[in-house]
Amino acid sequence: MATRSLVPTFITKTFEMLEDQSISHIVSWTEEGLSFVVKSQKLLQQQVLPQYFKHRNYSSFLRQLNLYNFKKSKHQDGQEFKHKCFRKGVKQMLQFIKRRNNDDGNQESVNPNQPSAKLKEEQNILRVCASDIKDTNTRLDEDMQILKQKSGVLLEEMWNLKKLLHSQFDQVNHKLERIDIIIGAMSQHKKFKNISQYFTTKFLQNELHTLETNLNQPLFESPKQEVDDQEQIKALFEELQNLSKPIHFD
Repeated sequence: MATRSLVPTFITKTFEMLEDQSISHIVSWTEEGLSFVVKSQKLLQQQVLPQYFKHRNYSSFLRQLNLYNFKKSKHQDGQEFKHKCFRKGVKQMLQFIKRRNNDDGNQESVNPNQPSAKLKEEQNILRVCASDIKDTNTRLDEDMQILKQKSGVLLEEMWNLKKLLHSQFDQVNHKLERIDIIIGAMSQHKKFKNISQYFTTKFLQNELHTLETNLNQPLFESPKQEVDDQEQIKALFEELQNLSKPIHFD
């Protein structure tokens, strides 16, 4: 089986140059990715060629493209260059690009009906490249299946989380309703305590008023009543005064 040949340095550098998006205003792939366009010859000489090819000679760059069988044509944005094996994103095909030799035409004219060794080698490389592309597509399909499975799991987890949040929301609302009921009951209880306090104080005030009225009159018909009875009445009067003060409940 034929071994893969190395990609020429000029071809590799040209491919890397076109992958640089920062200079796409100077040179870039076409929209289809089957060729590239030099949009500014001046800027290419000043900024790009020194970076990738260590010179500023645009004519030398054109000669190299010609040696590797690139076809030049006019483009609305500048000069367009195309090679059947030079395509955007397909780096494996760069190894098919060979430097043109003067003997190639003579060999093909000598045996026009018999494939040359070079053509056979390119066919083998194409088969290898096609196999690589097929393997890549297979891996992409497998990755897509994995992504679908993961996305299904994520959707299920999101749905479970949504149900959990909804349940917790209902529980919080239920607790808030219970708190409102408790607060309402406490308010009613406080109201009843205030009413009870009011009537208790009113009752004691009435009793005190009655006692004061009675103290202004003779308590006993007998003039011989003992002084101790008078003292007890005064003590009772003072106790009622204390009880008539507002009562505070906890």
